Amino acid sequence: MGLLTNPSISQKAKYCKALIRHNTLICFSFYLLGVGYFGLLPDPNFNSGTYFSENALLPGLVYSELKTETVSLAKNYAGELDRERENHRTGMPYAWLLAKMRKIGLETHTHNFTLNYPLGGGKTFTGKNVYGILRAPRIGSTEAFVISVPYRPPESVHMDVSAGVPLILAFADFARKQKYWAKDIIFLITEQEQLGMQAWLEAYHGSEDSRVLNAGSLNGRAGAIQAAINLEVQSFDVDHINLKVEGLNGQLPNLDLHNLAQKLSQKNGIPAAYRLSATNQRKPVTYHEKLQNLLAMVLSQSSGVPNGNHGLFHRYGIEALTLECVKRAGNSRNTVGVGALLKIIEGISRSLNNLLERFHQSYFFYLLVTHDRFVSIGDYMPSLALMAGTLLIKSFIHYLGLYYSEDDEQEQERGDDGDNDSNETPKHSYIAVGIVLLLAHGIGALTTVLPFNPLLNNYLHEANLSTQFGLFAIMACISVMVLILPGFITLDALNAEILQIAVLLELGTALLTVGMLNFSLGWLLSVGIVPVVLILKPLKRGFARGFSRMLCLVIHPLGVVYLVLFGVTCNLFPELAVRDQMKKAITGTMDGITYSVVDSMIYGNWLFDLVALVFVPSWTLLWFLMFVTKTSIGDDRKVQHKEEEEEEEALKEPMLQK
Repeated sequence: MGLLTNPSISQKAKYCKALIRHNTLICFSFYLLGVGYFGLLPDPNFNSGTYFSENALLPGLVYSELKTETVSLAKNYAGELDRERENHRTGMPYAWLLAKMRKIGLETHTHNFTLNYPLGGGKTFTGKNVYGILRAPRIGSTEAFVISVPYRPPESVHMDVSAGVPLILAFADFARKQKYWAKDIIFLITEQEQLGMQAWLEAYHGSEDSRVLNAGSLNGRAGAIQAAINLEVQSFDVDHINLKVEGLNGQLPNLDLHNLAQKLSQKNGIPAAYRLSATNQRKPVTYHEKLQNLLAMVLSQSSGVPNGNHGLFHRYGIEALTLECVKRAGNSRNTVGVGALLKIIEGISRSLNNLLERFHQSYFFYLLVTHDRFVSIGDYMPSLALMAGTLLIKSFIHYLGLYYSEDDEQEQERGDDGDNDSNETPKHSYIAVGIVLLLAHGIGALTTVLPFNPLLNNYLHEANLSTQFGLFAIMACISVMVLILPGFITLDALNAEILQIAVLLELGTALLTVGMLNFSLGWLLSVGIVPVVLILKPLKRGFARGFSRMLCLVIHPLGVVYLVLFGVTCNLFPELAVRDQMKKAITGTMDGITYSVVDSMIYGNWLFDLVALVFVPSWTLLWFLMFVTKTSIGDDRKVQHKEEEEEEEALKEPMLQK
């Protein structure tokens, strides 16, 4: 009898069945552990203090050579610019800027660009950038760094940041007289916000013009750009400096560059930090303030939209950040901050000038807790791994369910033959599963392609439909098509189990991959998706199946966007009625889809493509799982065993007759 029973196999089956029985509890435990671990990151034991990894950046922190005449020159330029702005209410004073740069001694050029708006029925927008190059006297034009300012005309709806223009002109006059520059300095003034910066970068690096943005060409170039500083100076009377670091697709500048700007600002008497405001200029020492700052960075970074012109440099491997100089509250005209701002620019420029190689020693993946503490990638990734890994664990448990089930155990307790094939994987056809997988990902590809189709966009424009409504209609039509597809393709329980394993593996792998590139986006998606997927019970009947279908509809990508915007609308406009808030959320949803499509076309933001190619197919597969013809694998196994017995009996009858 000992040869007929294998204790190791029976013990293994016991553990596997225990995993299957308690799979929901196990998975939710890992999920809650991941969320709890993230809550510990603001604690000093889970983060580190900032420090300089590159000693070549230190010279700018030592002393300044700026004189009072440079400060006076900046004030004079500011007065002249105010008069020019009165004469150019809707555009940039190109002639004045070019004249001042030439007088300073810079190599001055203009750059024209054109945007062929892809969703406006042939509309075009033009713009012009102005830039001057200070050639390095000590070396050929092999390396350079950029100091940029976005120009906003008086008619602009955005905050006025024109004070940065006289600031960089005065510094250019100071820098031209110095002989220690080993890198070219590019002084860039861009028009049309991020569009002008994107066009200039494409033209500078020789990128091929797309059908959307015609970047044009540059008449003058400097060396390879090592770093860039973007200035948004609201006034010379500066209250504090907000350091903007989020770039395109969640990329961040090297932490050394952030530390350099923060240290220089503190040295010159201006408080500076990430998301600093007039009410929290003291060091946030409480746990609540640290966690709030951490979550604010996660929410901002997850969108993949840069919060300044600096964010477009990162795709070219250029480290960049924005110094948002916030003006003091009230009508104060004090200009004591001019000298401090010029010293900050000088210190950053001298440090960048001393670099012997590109930024590489410090961190590129991090989360800022305070102005002097951060969380590195090795400290925050376990949180995402625990949550997204939960789906991989659940897929493995479902795989074990193909081998071990409660029906097998009940049959053994009733005295069935222990040597039967109950622990073998049941036979099934992969054709139906393969068709569903191909169909779901084909729908994802269709979702990605249709909004970019010029023929469809022209048709919607000729039908007098707004761009927002047209794109929303495309998404709605695709969603309706997905909702009715399960009526044409049915799955049994065995195929549903295999399909569920595939969905869990795909979702878990996608969340981990996204988290490696943009942790904030991967973490937020995991927080929202993982518990819902764990709750879904597609193979149950009755209330459980109805609840699963309703929950599956709620987590549709369009539904998630609407619910998020509805919550934001309720928070920002509490005085509105609920019906008005719902209408405003619908408008916001249509605008959000349009902005994501346009950002993908012009800037290369891959948020829309990610949702369309990965999460729309995953949701489609989950929706297919909600319509299963049979309720348990045990039923299929019994049917399969019965069919096998009938086949054996049919084979035995001819032998008995012989």
